[in-house]
Amino acid sequence: MNKRIVQGVQYFVSNCTIHGLRYLGNRCNVPSKLFWLSMITCSFATMIHILLYMENDETVQIHVDTSYLHWNNTFPAVSICYTKGRSLNSISKFLDDYWVKTNTTKPAKAGNYYRVAQSYLFVNPNSNVEVRGAICEGMNATCNLNLETMQSIFFPQNCSEIFMDVKFLGKPYNCDDFFERFDTEMGPCFVANSIYSKSADKSYERLPMKYTTDCPTRTFEFRYKEIEAVSFMLYIHSSEELPYLLMPSVRLRKSGANMHYSLSTIEIFNYPDVKFEPIEKRECRFPFENISQHLPLENIYQTLEYSFTNCFLTKRIQIELEKCNCTLPTSPKEYKHKYCDFNGLICVSKADILGLTKKVLFNGEQSCIQSCLEMEINLIGENTIKLQDGNDPGLVQLEVVNVPTSRYERIVAKDSLDFIVSLGGVGGLFFGISLLSLIESMYLLLRKSV
Repeated sequence: MNKRIVQGVQYFVSNCTIHGLRYLGNRCNVPSKLFWLSMITCSFATMIHILLYMENDETVQIHVDTSYLHWNNTFPAVSICYTKGRSLNSISKFLDDYWVKTNTTKPAKAGNYYRVAQSYLFVNPNSNVEVRGAICEGMNATCNLNLETMQSIFFPQNCSEIFMDVKFLGKPYNCDDFFERFDTEMGPCFVANSIYSKSADKSYERLPMKYTTDCPTRTFEFRYKEIEAVSFMLYIHSSEELPYLLMPSVRLRKSGANMHYSLSTIEIFNYPDVKFEPIEKRECRFPFENISQHLPLENIYQTLEYSFTNCFLTKRIQIELEKCNCTLPTSPKEYKHKYCDFNGLICVSKADILGLTKKVLFNGEQSCIQSCLEMEINLIGENTIKLQDGNDPGLVQLEVVNVPTSRYERIVAKDSLDFIVSLGGVGGLFFGISLLSLIESMYLLLRKSV
């Protein structure tokens, strides 16, 4: 049996057309065989090294495209979120009426209690609740406050309660053509031009706020009504993101002012085959690549699409649950049974959750990476003009100053076919291997065995 194998190998190397192998047969003496064996071994090792280098090479690259006349540009997403107002009158009046209706004794330090109620109403990762002294002594775990009830009373539920005179590209629209209410980690927000809206259906192509080079104006504007005890924060961001703690924001004036913001944008376009490349190659994630496997609770929020916002959110929730066994009431509704009471909120405030989240966010084993759909947005100018009548509704104008003349394109520089071509080239360089020579080798092996 061993003799037949030796004869088969000798027959194969003597008749094979792969370069160098025939010198290992009977035609050469031992020193020549050792020489050619060393040459073949070095060639094979070099070929493997080159192939591994090619495999680890950057397959996804970002280029700059300047054919702007053919683009359909996306206007940045706009979010209006609630924050603390300048007055406690509405909250104090609501609580006074509530105590009378329920025949409840008014707290001894009602002024401090009003502030606790206000901080609870506007709780978010950037503004935690602080309870001093024994204000909540003898009360339930939430200091006799119902967050859902307070939000339904003080926070507008429909965009028409806030916005009027909504215009895009100079044309009037209804506010609900663009704005949709979202519960974000910064609290309730009205968001326009988001891929998470029902009309967009998680698609950039179906976003309502698009423009081309033919548009004479590239503006989005609206007036907003003043609401007592509530102020608004304005966020301008990419359409795949929702407002979160680290996102830049601008506090809108109560009323009586025109605010104009000048923007410049650079979009990124992904070719269809980019999504088939490994994440570590393209260094970004698409929204359909959800992060449910990193969520701290099993079988919860499994459809959470990827974005830097959602990645930050899940890591913050995970740390809050580990440190305090609860999470902020601004977390997704699926965590409602884990919402913090007042003791939990104090724990979150003292645990420096923000600092811990930042460490994990940028230096952890599973650090958050950018979204593949991220847009670069720059605020290049702002101007505020006070109106003569300070009671007039405030006006916000957002303008993309210049038509974007460049955009980034994420392309696949080397696909599977390129690797096959490179494999053939490297194999031909070192051994003269082709498809026919491989077929011939198989033929010789099978023919001898028959």
